[in-house]
Amino acid sequence: MTAKEIADKTLERLKTFDVRPMMPSLRTANEGAIEDVLNTNGSAFYQWSTCLIDVIKPLQVIELGGAMGVWDLCVLHTLPAESKLYSVTLEESGLEFSFIADKYPNFYPVVGNALDLKVWPSDLDLGKTDLWFIDSLHEEQQLRAELKLYSPFFKKGAIVLFDDIRMPNLWPVWK
Repeated sequence: MTAKEIADKTLERLKTFDVRPMMPSLRTANEGAIEDVLNTNGSAFYQWSTCLIDVIKPLQVIELGGAMGVWDLCVLHTLPAESKLYSVTLEESGLEFSFIADKYPNFYPVVGNALDLKVWPSDLDLGKTDLWFIDSLHEEQQLRAELKLYSPFFKKGAIVLFDDIRMPNLWPVWK
């Protein structure tokens, strides 16, 4: 599929997406996270991400910046059982992935620094990643370092998503 076809199919899927079946997995999320997931004014990003997974059916997904795990829960809602989601986040005083109450056999949470490749499981082949979601520290230096470190692993046809691209401190990267 082309990028346009993926975008069109994802937006089409979003029109009929029902968020209600996903809500029980978010039962430990705070009010702000729930509002973000339910928000369809603007990008509807969390619901859109769930639909994207349903459309592209990636075998391997990597997230940089998992925090409490809201995006992970949305992805896991439609991620095929044979697929794997790896997510790394910095230590956050016990809050890391704290919204994920259920066990998911295809979810691999990692607590550590995304700029240290040694934090990943030794059997993970980053070069096989179909979808990358970059959502870590929203600072120019961090994003540049992540792109330098991970871009050699971006395979042809992989999708790379970035969070909060319109933040002023990230704008120099986009230019």
